[in-house]
Amino acid sequence: MTGDFENDWEEDRELVERFENSLKSNLDLYFEEEEFENIIRFYFDQQKFVKALKAAEHALGKFPFSVEIKLFKAQCLIFNDELEEGLEILENLNNLSPNNEDIILALSQALMINGNNKEAIELLEDFLPLAEDKAEVYYSLGNLYKASENNEKAIHFFKECVKIRINHEDALFQLAMITEEEGSFNEILEFYQEFIDQDPYSAGAWYNLGVVYNRLGRFEEAIKAYDYALIIDDAFASAYFNLGNAYMNTQQYELALEAYQNTINCEGANAENCCYLGAAYEKLENIDQAFKYFKKSAKIDPEYDDAWFGLGMCMLKKEKYFEAIHYFRKALNITKENPNYWVGLADAEYQLGNLQASSEAYEEAINLEPGIMETYVNLAIIYFDQNRFEEAVDVMKEGIEELPGEAELYYRMVVFLLKTAKYTEAFSYLENALTLDFGKHVILYELMPEIKKQKAIFKLISQYKDGSAPSRDQNN
Repeated sequence: MTGDFENDWEEDRELVERFENSLKSNLDLYFEEEEFENIIRFYFDQQKFVKALKAAEHALGKFPFSVEIKLFKAQCLIFNDELEEGLEILENLNNLSPNNEDIILALSQALMINGNNKEAIELLEDFLPLAEDKAEVYYSLGNLYKASENNEKAIHFFKECVKIRINHEDALFQLAMITEEEGSFNEILEFYQEFIDQDPYSAGAWYNLGVVYNRLGRFEEAIKAYDYALIIDDAFASAYFNLGNAYMNTQQYELALEAYQNTINCEGANAENCCYLGAAYEKLENIDQAFKYFKKSAKIDPEYDDAWFGLGMCMLKKEKYFEAIHYFRKALNITKENPNYWVGLADAEYQLGNLQASSEAYEEAINLEPGIMETYVNLAIIYFDQNRFEEAVDVMKEGIEELPGEAELYYRMVVFLLKTAKYTEAFSYLENALTLDFGKHVILYELMPEIKKQKAIFKLISQYKDGSAPSRDQNN
């Protein structure tokens, strides 16, 4: 990415607006062929494939012999699940313009989507000696072999890609994914170490080493590797960005802030780096600055859902719950698949007393990602506040099934069962809770103060106080 990213994006957005307004007004405005390509590419980057397809078809009405626009149309068709028609166009283009690298790569991807991995591999391997961008062909071959479950060959081609283009982010990611699956991180560490041994002043090699350490969760070692990369190249934006992420993972938020600011200094402001800078400010409880950068992120790219979520979290912390709901819903309008967005919305609705809306949002979060304790606890609290104890019991059972080692869920279950007069079951859960974490039994008193007066429960708790569980004979 470059410092012109924001300006380029803004120019393309204005071009797209002019195109869309011309369609709405039935005006036959003139657009250059290159402008149509930029319009289609803009939609493509935003994953708005239906709009991209319509723009491509409109453009072909003006430039019917444009290979680039036909290529875009084929790719749009494929991403709109019209694979057969997309493949037909690509095959025709390949016949009309043989050895066109963009067409070959697009055709190989389409064949892979269609399950014709062998044909796609043969196509790329035959083309490889003629390829100008061999790194991209190696990367595509790596993907094909990975899809064919031949990880050995996939690793070979991803490595070949990285040897040519040491900062190929996608190849690095795929290598990290495969090695994580197979537990062969040492092999990849040795691979990058060889680069460093050959050229100790290769910023890219140090950066790649940092990426692998980061995937291993060895953040301090990742930080050192990124630091070496930046000593060699102090304008390495991706190294600053990943350094910021490593500092965030080690709760060094001031240093993360500095790293993200350096990222922006190197590559210019974009939706991603502004959002991450906002997150660092949020961790430092500087909510006004966090809000400023989340807002800037959303302005640069209104489809960047994390920015809207960040704005919602800022408003939640400022106790401006109506505004928080507005921003959380903006994030959810872009994607409904992130459980954190639903949790944020649920928290804000709860603070306004909208218990039904809050419980529905927590249920969405649980459906999307079972196993987050906060969602079970908060949903159960809503039911508890409404004296809906049976439903609270059901939520706790679901939570315990997903998180059997969380003592807090058991203690809360005890209270809910006592409220529904299920004493035998309550005692059973209490024994499990006391065994898991005796210290958390104070939760019982917070939820149900009168429990201190129940002698049988108090006696059972006392028996676990010295750290040894009572025998069954003692309880009977």
